[in-house]
Amino acid sequence: MEMLENSAVYLFVLFGGYVLKRLGVFDADDARTLSKIIMKITLPAAILKGFAGVDLTVYLVRIAVMTVVLNAALLGAGVLFSRRRSSGERGLCVLNSNTFNCGNFAMPFLSNVVSAESFAGVCMFDMANAVFTFGPNMALAQKVMGSADGKITVKSVLRRMFREPTWVVYCVLIVTMLLNISMPDFVLQVANLAGNANSFLGMLCIGILFEIHLPKNDVGLIAGILARRYFICGLFACYAYFFLPVPAEMARTTAIVLMAPIANCAAIISVENGCDGTAAAVVNSMSMVISIVCMVLMLVLLPMPIR
Repeated sequence: MEMLENSAVYLFVLFGGYVLKRLGVFDADDARTLSKIIMKITLPAAILKGFAGVDLTVYLVRIAVMTVVLNAALLGAGVLFSRRRSSGERGLCVLNSNTFNCGNFAMPFLSNVVSAESFAGVCMFDMANAVFTFGPNMALAQKVMGSADGKITVKSVLRRMFREPTWVVYCVLIVTMLLNISMPDFVLQVANLAGNANSFLGMLCIGILFEIHLPKNDVGLIAGILARRYFICGLFACYAYFFLPVPAEMARTTAIVLMAPIANCAAIISVENGCDGTAAAVVNSMSMVISIVCMVLMLVLLPMPIR
């Protein structure tokens, strides 16, 4: 019952953001501002708050390894099934195959309903995904599109990743875990204050951004991208729930986060690489609808696995 109530609250805030946009109270510029606040302030604070006091265990390493395998499988499927399409469509398939909206969606959605250990698993999942989002994804997309511009190197990938406060926080937390260093109480108090706003702002931002204008010419392309993504993620969710050797709640939480929507930045990266911006936006919004349904149902109905 508590899970249902929490889900209802999140969906109410999301729906409220959409209604306020339709009424003209908010617009896309407001959503971009909120997104910056989330990604640069409240999300890093929520991660710091959630990770505090958690040890770097073999369970977190197992989640990271599974995430790498998942990303490789999704990326491979995007390349394989788009081989007969145009260069722009191939790029769209690759760039929207394996990104996950953890910062603005999964983390706000799960942060107040799972334990600190399980939330750390979500953070580890997000950290492994970030490596692919800013590295192999763009490099492979440019290759299949035949683009000669913007060569991606390890240096350029690392430079881009370390501009993101979220990634910096992840690295700092990993180092403190390895060295067994405790965060100062003052830092944790600030993180707790800012992190508490992350769930509300995340759901509000998603509601403002939500929009679907389905282009008829791209229906098959969009359906294919989403079908492949959720089929593969569903298989990995079954593996995580039944077989991943981690504690029961962490296995359940991992299975749920595997159904998270495509990251918002995927649409921006798609446009930057010469793909159809309208199709990318629709893929993102459709993914959000599917993920809301899947994650709410799993959160409410999925029991703890037997371990």
